[in-house]
Amino acid sequence: MKRLVLEHSSLLALLESCKSLKQALQIHGQIVHSGLNHHISSSQLISFFALSGCKNGLFRSRILFSQIDNPNIFIWNTLMRGYSRSDSPQEALVLYTSMLSKGIVSPNNFTFPFVLNSCARLSSFKSGCQIHCHIIKFGLEFDLFIRNALIHFYSIFGYINNAHKVFEGSLARDLVSYNTLINGYAQVKEPCPALWLFRKMQDSCIQPDAFTFVAMFSACTELNDPRIGKQFHAVVYKNLGCVGSNMLLKTAVINMYAKCGLMNMAERVFSTMGMSKSTAAWSSMISGYTREGKIERARQLFDQMDQRDLVSWTAMISGYSQVGGFSQALELFGKMESLGIHPDEVTMVAVLRACVGLGALDFGKRLHQQYIENVVFGRNIFLTTAVIDMYAKCGSIDTALSVFYKIPKNLKTVSLFNSIISGLAQHGLGETSIAVFREMELMGLKPDGVTFVTVLCACSHGGLVEEGKQFFESMLNYGIKPQMEHYGCMVDLLARDGRLDEAYGLIQSMPYDANSVIWRALLAACRLHRNAKIGEIAGQKLLDLEPDHGAHYVLLSNMLAETYRWEEARQVRKLMDDSGIQKPPGWSYIEHNGTLHRFLASKKSHPQTKEIELMLKDMTMKLKSAGYVPNTVQVVFDVDEEEKETVVSYHSEKLALAFGLINSRSKETIRITKNLRICGDCHLAFKLLSEIYRREIMVRDAIRFHLFKKGNCSCMDFW
Repeated sequence: MKRLVLEHSSLLALLESCKSLKQALQIHGQIVHSGLNHHISSSQLISFFALSGCKNGLFRSRILFSQIDNPNIFIWNTLMRGYSRSDSPQEALVLYTSMLSKGIVSPNNFTFPFVLNSCARLSSFKSGCQIHCHIIKFGLEFDLFIRNALIHFYSIFGYINNAHKVFEGSLARDLVSYNTLINGYAQVKEPCPALWLFRKMQDSCIQPDAFTFVAMFSACTELNDPRIGKQFHAVVYKNLGCVGSNMLLKTAVINMYAKCGLMNMAERVFSTMGMSKSTAAWSSMISGYTREGKIERARQLFDQMDQRDLVSWTAMISGYSQVGGFSQALELFGKMESLGIHPDEVTMVAVLRACVGLGALDFGKRLHQQYIENVVFGRNIFLTTAVIDMYAKCGSIDTALSVFYKIPKNLKTVSLFNSIISGLAQHGLGETSIAVFREMELMGLKPDGVTFVTVLCACSHGGLVEEGKQFFESMLNYGIKPQMEHYGCMVDLLARDGRLDEAYGLIQSMPYDANSVIWRALLAACRLHRNAKIGEIAGQKLLDLEPDHGAHYVLLSNMLAETYRWEEARQVRKLMDDSGIQKPPGWSYIEHNGTLHRFLASKKSHPQTKEIELMLKDMTMKLKSAGYVPNTVQVVFDVDEEEKETVVSYHSEKLALAFGLINSRSKETIRITKNLRICGDCHLAFKLLSEIYRREIMVRDAIRFHLFKKGNCSCMDFW
């Protein structure tokens, strides 16, 4: 008997020092062989298999578990703990339910944290609330270990008020209690309560640790106050001696400085990490530089990374989208896909934004069908909004509406309505936009300032002047004071309708000094209605506000040219040339077979240049047969009329259209995205070409969509 006890003790000692699955299996074999299949040794084996993280470890522990007649609470907890950390956290809940149904043992203060963690990992808030009820039922609601787990659970789901109630109801609080709640407030972007908790923690003589400061740095980023961030950096050194080798803390410091715009400080901390730089630190630096518009520096860092995770790829893709590098964003996404990295919802939003920038409908449609369609509804309304925005702004407004109306009413938000109203506005569907606005009101959603910008734009794009005036006057009824953007919409609405004096009077009565957007809208309308008197005033204001913006000189010059004030138009062009100011280059994109083709005005670098030139000649010949005369008024160069006609025939949208006519099917809508406004000559030509070639041609310019069909345009020549 003594020998058996010794053998059992030595096997348990071996099991405690065991470091591999193979060793554990050998020890298990010895236990079975020697007949020492003792309750304690089984517990130790179950514990090793369940918590080792080895492949099939939980499966083996479950087999051992099934061989025990009456497992004690330690064994139940051990198995639940293992599953709560595994890829099958639902099994922890199954075990918990099974334990209760057997009624042999009762859960203790170790059981509930494992079960709550499983609920959090399963995103099952309802199950967690039920577990909270069980905690109260078993009289364990004041246990510190459990209360900390509850604070964590509610924080994970963003129910920070519930988490705070649990915290306040605690009879005792420790460092974990404070850290968990501080981190919870940081995650829901409420920095002020986090700061209050930190001070309360100090008053309670609880010493902060590295995890406290990681959470506090996260909170500081939301304050967007570099001074407070610097103060906490100093407090870290005071409390912890130095940041030292704690890479998690250093990464938090870098992230804080990067988000506060102090990239020099972020670089300084980043450089101290040496070869131990984490991917999170790299990603923070990349995001920081893209936020500042320094995309080349961000890409330089990205290319230096040895290992890139989804966060770093997303940071770089998002960076390109933010600065207008849409084609680079899509190219980088393609590389990420080729490496087998699956995008998350944040990545998708960034890539969809790039699709919008380029009008890449086919690309965006593939993303929707491949990654989003089956999981988006009811899960992430932010991503759903991005999908609707993509379809609307890539020219497929019917699909955007279809997606919008599939969303359950209880999930629709103001931002979702704003997105669809904005899309309808760009398509000139003013009356539909107003109907959707009324639908939002009937649902009890209160419109915000952005809503009124979108609906006023819809009125402007649809020529609904009286309706626009009513919306503008009703803003105060919703407690919204008109801002610069709202006045800009009204000036545009009135001016495009020819009420130039009324628009100019509104500018003079504004409580703000008009910005360049408002003066540009007025100048564009003066050009449309050939009012040189007010146009000159608007043009001069524009040049005073933004003297280096080439587009303003071009717009003023064109307005003067179209009112036959040739000499003044030349003087504006000369002033522009003498100042070394360049006109923004005009480009157009067209998508074909999943590839985007870019055309620059007058450039002949496309692989199909010869075919495109032949098509341009065919277009020109058929246009002339239809009585078309090129509008060369805006071409004020000292060249003959024939050369002016050549200039307008090589506008980027005409090159894109020629490519589309060559490569698309006869009944397929040709979709073109242009970075500038479509010129009057192209607008007239496209109307005729839609009739000549019996094709639908959709052009999205810098302001709105133009659908050319059977010799007409959806803008009704209002734009």
